[in-house]
Amino acid sequence: MAVRPVPEESSAAPSEQTADRAATEQLLAEVAARVEALRSRRFAGEDPVVEPTRVRRVADALREGAVAALTAERAGGLLRLDGALLAPAEDLVRDELDEAYRALAVWDLRAAAMALQRAARLARFPEHQQRIALGWALYRLVRDVLQSVPGEGDDRQKKERTLPSVRVVRELLARLDQLPPEERDFYAAEVDRLAAVWREAATDERAWCAWALLRARVAILRDQGTETALAWLLRLAQRAGLAERADDPDGLATLLRRARAVFALLAGAPADEEEELLAAEASPRDLFRALVATLTAAWGEDALALTHRFALALYVPQRSPSEEPEHGAG
Repeated sequence: MAVRPVPEESSAAPSEQTADRAATEQLLAEVAARVEALRSRRFAGEDPVVEPTRVRRVADALREGAVAALTAERAGGLLRLDGALLAPAEDLVRDELDEAYRALAVWDLRAAAMALQRAARLARFPEHQQRIALGWALYRLVRDVLQSVPGEGDDRQKKERTLPSVRVVRELLARLDQLPPEERDFYAAEVDRLAAVWREAATDERAWCAWALLRARVAILRDQGTETALAWLLRLAQRAGLAERADDPDGLATLLRRARAVFALLAGAPADEEEELLAAEASPRDLFRALVATLTAAWGEDALALTHRFALALYVPQRSPSEEPEHGAG
């Protein structure tokens, strides 16, 4: 079948529309002044409503409406327009909530916290406020799953210990009356699943190694430092019985020696030239890939895929038949 070529567009093509810098800065300065005044009134205990100032000229009225709408949006305030109270920032809240929950699903705690903070400054709708509260509770859960080492303590504690955030999320879900029951039930089940997976890692060697692989993976992805990633990879290799292997089919032993050399130098131990060279060549990513390959071969299943068991799944609303797209519609 012939394919119609797509003409290339020049990325350097000048735009036909050019913003008026002076007028833009003047408008933004006016909005900033009103936002600051709104925040000062809030600090004094008020919850002011933004209203366009009455003006005589139509052109001034249009400008005043734009200024009032931008002020309400950026300050997360209510806007009185034609007798109705509007919350013009709620679409931004939805975007921030989507970003926050997606970040939690990939263990990006910093991005999730920032998005939740931005959403909290703007939210007015009760369901959005409750999803923000749930987002913070799930943030604590993901943080606990990621940072609490499974299996710490004596044998009895290993079996009975649970994540402290599990109770927090469960109690909160019972109070979120603005969210659909299906959404609350989904996250209640997800909390139980993550808690069970984490407890399993306390007593099951393979599950613990998958958790440690996740910890190292996140350290690499989130730029938490070379030493942090290497420390978890070395601990994983030791736990999996790989640290003392004499054979070196994939270069794993060499990669482990380089990682250990990093910590020998940090500890201030006398180092020879060879050890310094080994430490300089240490690469968390190379060691991570080698360990994934070695564990996958040893376990007979994808070691990287096992880390996904510790990821938070996100609720996706079911679409009603009336919302489904019609097939064949042209």
